[in-house]
Amino acid sequence: MKAREEKPGPDYFFGSCVPVRRIAKALRDGRIALFTDFDGTLVPIRKDPARCVLSEEARALLQALAGSPLCSLMVLSGRSLPDLRKRVGLNGIYYGGNHGFDITGPDMRYTHPGAVLLKKAIQRAGRVLESSIAGIQGAWVENKEFSITLHYRNVGEKAIPLVQATFEKVVDDLSGKEMMTVIRGKRVLELTPGIRWNKGAAALWMLKLWGGSCLPVAVGDDRTDETIFQALGRRGVCIRIGKSTTTYAQYYLKSHRETLRLLQEIRREVEKAASPS
Repeated sequence: MKAREEKPGPDYFFGSCVPVRRIAKALRDGRIALFTDFDGTLVPIRKDPARCVLSEEARALLQALAGSPLCSLMVLSGRSLPDLRKRVGLNGIYYGGNHGFDITGPDMRYTHPGAVLLKKAIQRAGRVLESSIAGIQGAWVENKEFSITLHYRNVGEKAIPLVQATFEKVVDDLSGKEMMTVIRGKRVLELTPGIRWNKGAAALWMLKLWGGSCLPVAVGDDRTDETIFQALGRRGVCIRIGKSTTTYAQYYLKSHRETLRLLQEIRREVEKAASPS
């Protein structure tokens, strides 16, 4: 997906009353749907993804929002679904793993048929890639069932071109490579099913599932989150972590640390709307 053309950039979320007023109005008229990324948004990015831990305050805020009929909540991440559920650890919310290919929530479960169809090919690619990068210190392959991720955050700067070239060669040599998509993230390279589905498509699918009058609010920090911002457009309140002139989001937060403040603001508006006037 191409980022939008450069422009002055999004507005600082806490520098304007407009987005909060829009959320407040949506809560008076109906409800909101909150889509949030995990790594780099709810938690800081770590060199070792296994060390990412959701703070108790963030978990409590998410639980409070999920417990309100005025807010549908989904954590949408590139992590595998089991890993994501384990790290967030909340019932009553929706989870989208593998960039939305694998979804679960209260009384529902959905895996994109295309992901199931291409699972074996993805797994084969993972085995080849794992063997190919075995001699590169700090590089490792994560098998996420419906996608694979090559992590190189711990690789020395001089070896990064080798990691990237190795990945590209493995993909080029794959049988059926035309059925797969490469996602380039922050010090990660991912191989996913090459079908018309991403976080944005998953978010739109969930909005149809939830139905009713609903304002989507989306927050994320990576290229894959741009698919949500692009899909929602001005229909939603889209918030990027970190300022950028090539984002589809209308607003930004200075860092993941402000996500907590954002959740607190949304919770206040939810509580106001739920209280008798």
